[in-house]
Amino acid sequence: MALELGPCEVAFGAAGSEADLGKTFGGVTVRISDDSVDLKSDQYGSSAEDTVITGTTVEVELALAELDLATMAIALNQTQAGDALPGENKVGTSLLNIAQQLKLTKYSGGAVSTADGDRIIFPAAAPMSNVELSYDAENQRVMRLTFKCFPKEVTANWGATSSSAKTVLYYFGDETATA
Repeated sequence: MALELGPCEVAFGAAGSEADLGKTFGGVTVRISDDSVDLKSDQYGSSAEDTVITGTTVEVELALAELDLATMAIALNQTQAGDALPGENKVGTSLLNIAQQLKLTKYSGGAVSTADGDRIIFPAAAPMSNVELSYDAENQRVMRLTFKCFPKEVTANWGATSSSAKTVLYYFGDETATA
């Protein structure tokens, strides 16, 4: 395994036709964390005898450096209306229902890599905005957002000769090997 450093391309949309969201500023952070519960007994007091995973949370955080109405609409879960972006109240909106594929592909040699192992795919991701746009003379204006990822059934070979379905939050590799 080699030491690594560098940015990635962020693409989002319907699987197979994701759109590049443009340049980022401050990096892209993938956070995968397991929730768990300790199993205990009176005989061992407060010491855990086992720990059981109760769920996995996957989030991708980034800040978009190039702001246009189309990208802002994605980040804010809004619909662009011509040359306007009306900020509608989205109370009651299911993020799973609006989730699409998020694909991160690292750069290699100054360009987006074409190697299968250089991709992380999140089959069902939805942006959650928490926007603070800075308008001043000393700070670059960026739009921060977090993609929340949900489990989705994906059919692929998964290292075997025949395809099978697995419910996944993410996977590394070739997105064309899935259906």
